[in-house]
Amino acid sequence: MKKYSLIIALYLFTGSLLAQEIDNQKMEKDLELAQTVLNSLVNTNKSTYWNNNSRDKQTQYIEGYGVILSLPKNNAFGFAFAPEMPPMPDISDAIAKSFEVIEDIQIDIDDEELEAEARAELEKERAERREELALRQAELEKRAAVAMERAQFKIQQMDSMREEKVAENTENVIDFLLDYGHLISQLKDSDKILVMEKGQDLRFYRDAGRVERLKTNRLSVEANIKDIRAFQAGKIDREEARSRIVVNKEKEVKPLAKDLTLFQTILKRLYARDLSDTYYLNGGMPYEQIEGLGVIFYMDMVSSIKSGEEGWDVPTQEKKNLSQEERDELIKSLYPKFEEDLKTNIIEYAQNVSSMNDNEQLIFKASITKCEDCGIPETLELQLKSKTLKDLKSGEINDNQAKKELKLIKGELQ
Repeated sequence: MKKYSLIIALYLFTGSLLAQEIDNQKMEKDLELAQTVLNSLVNTNKSTYWNNNSRDKQTQYIEGYGVILSLPKNNAFGFAFAPEMPPMPDISDAIAKSFEVIEDIQIDIDDEELEAEARAELEKERAERREELALRQAELEKRAAVAMERAQFKIQQMDSMREEKVAENTENVIDFLLDYGHLISQLKDSDKILVMEKGQDLRFYRDAGRVERLKTNRLSVEANIKDIRAFQAGKIDREEARSRIVVNKEKEVKPLAKDLTLFQTILKRLYARDLSDTYYLNGGMPYEQIEGLGVIFYMDMVSSIKSGEEGWDVPTQEKKNLSQEERDELIKSLYPKFEEDLKTNIIEYAQNVSSMNDNEQLIFKASITKCEDCGIPETLELQLKSKTLKDLKSGEINDNQAKKELKLIKGELQ
């Protein structure tokens, strides 16, 4: 009897796991549809939408967290800001003194030759120059005051327009979450939908500087799937559902903890062109830190440099002037080692990361070097739970067991 009970229990457990499997193709369609609806709500009567390049995808599903959608930054904060201008310094005395110095020198040189009448005429000219300078200074200060008044009015006007735009976008995003969030049908009740401002033209894998700048003063709106479904089912009214949505405006993101910064530095050095023996990082290694999710590191992995009109150099292999076919064959052969080494390096060097909560993750999103018809993925994503790292450091699991808990998601094949 115990034997049959065990078999039944295992069967039910396996069935539960299968039921939780995500249909990636359907998830991609759901995300595309959700992003299209969001774009339409936010970009009313506008023709500018998102770049459809899959390498620069702005939507993402993260197991254990939910979905992140992107709100174009230009729509929320589309107005330039100028700092308050300082008052214009009074330069009249300095200019007047400069005239006096020049004229005093002239007087010293010709003093013996000047007659009283000539000296009086010179003093008169100097007085007239001072008066002219004072008039010019007064006119300059008047113009500066007018310009300052206009600038202050313009800044106040832009502040007002900005606040109105942020409020409008916030309302649009909330309406989207309540009315269309259920379109992403495979999410669990414990998952979230986060709409985060990132920037319409941002290339996460390639522009570290812009990512760092965009981490402050951005709009984000977050809703729990459980609340969205309760509203859709009529269990709570719209006002109650709205009250459960979290809106962050101009919330400055805290810097990475020291242990995470050190880990990031180690990976950047390991995948520098002079140290890596597979692919290497192009630019920096930007990151996104999201409370409740963890940290997402973005890695733009490249492999070769154009040499002449048709040749290629592969720095990590010290190969030069390869043909396109030779280059592609080499890049293809390096991929398995790159993937395995990345997993090993993450497990080995992330063990000292202890500042994250148990429910948070380290996530790595890598774009893979271009290699047409090579059969290697365009992107590679790795997810590692913070608890796994803590279990590894405490000795409850070993490196091989930790590596098995490292989730791997490959993009479309090139």
